[in-house]
Amino acid sequence: MLWVGRLFEERYTAFRLTLVGVTGVGYLTLTPEGRSMSTVDLALAIGVLLFGYVGVRWPFAAVVSASAALGAGFFVGEDNDTVPTVGLAWAMFELGARRGGWRVWTGLCLGLAGHVISDQSEFVDTPQTVVYGAAAAVAAPLLLGMHVRALGELNRRAAAAAAQEQTRVRADERTSIARELHDLVAHHVASIVLRVAVARDVLPVDDPRVRQVLDDVHATGSSALADLRKLVTVLRDPGTAQQVFFVDPQGLPVALRAAVERSNGLGLNVRADIDPEVIRLDSRTALALLRLTQEGLANVARHAGTAAQARLSIRLGGDEVAFDLHDYGGPVAPGLPGGGHGLVGLRERVEVLGGRLHAGPADAGWLLTATLPRAAA
Repeated sequence: MLWVGRLFEERYTAFRLTLVGVTGVGYLTLTPEGRSMSTVDLALAIGVLLFGYVGVRWPFAAVVSASAALGAGFFVGEDNDTVPTVGLAWAMFELGARRGGWRVWTGLCLGLAGHVISDQSEFVDTPQTVVYGAAAAVAAPLLLGMHVRALGELNRRAAAAAAQEQTRVRADERTSIARELHDLVAHHVASIVLRVAVARDVLPVDDPRVRQVLDDVHATGSSALADLRKLVTVLRDPGTAQQVFFVDPQGLPVALRAAVERSNGLGLNVRADIDPEVIRLDSRTALALLRLTQEGLANVARHAGTAAQARLSIRLGGDEVAFDLHDYGGPVAPGLPGGGHGLVGLRERVEVLGGRLHAGPADAGWLLTATLPRAAA
């Protein structure tokens, strides 16, 4: 029954007035009283039905017009005021449901005056009956409308309070995650970077390959630590998300080449074809491409072995960015753990941007492809 509650929302005012108009037309065309109305009363009834649509934007004006028509019917018509009475009652409801302040009280006085004027002949003999009828036809719809408006205001306040509470809970969760990232992950990564730096400077390393590995581990750990600090900053203050860049599109080609060179340093043979126009992408798409490259090359080393060959292609065309990473596997390298949620995270990252990702076997190897919408920086 949710549609019943929605029927009283302000955006459905025209629909409600149409329902009232249909009932008025039915009275005028289907009942003996309606078909026998005088020309003046019929004109007033049709005028009330048509002018009632003014209440879509100006409910107070609809009350004024219906009150005037109801009072005028006593002087110029034959006092068949059924349609103006119903129109005034509904106009009073709309006024109470959608407006407040002086308009409500002024509209109440005008409505009561119009109703009493239309029944002034009965008012002389039975004033209590006329007053009761005026209260039922004018004051009661107004009170009902004010009640609907109060309920709507309460619902809006409750929704706002719930949204604020949800925002506070999310902020607490982000703060908790940021604290754990800083105290646990960042702390351990910083310790690893420090120990590698000490080992590189203290141990007598004669083999340049060992020196290269230590340099690579130190650079990778330092980069990871910098990204962790940026992530902690964003988690603690989401408002900085637009100012904190994990990768600058202008520096994306350098970051992509660094990821390729790091993989080549492990023993992979990676051929890269990167469109220089990637510098024109927005920061979110640039970060997605970098993460696709890093995770994809890490998966090649993990699953195809460090002796595998791979071809990386990033091309811009039309409104899309095409990413392809095709590897031709070899024996799996020892000491590289498998499993995890890397591919799942990549798919989520791509789909959030409105793109598509596919990964699967192809030509005695593995193919990772993604299509991202192209957005200008």
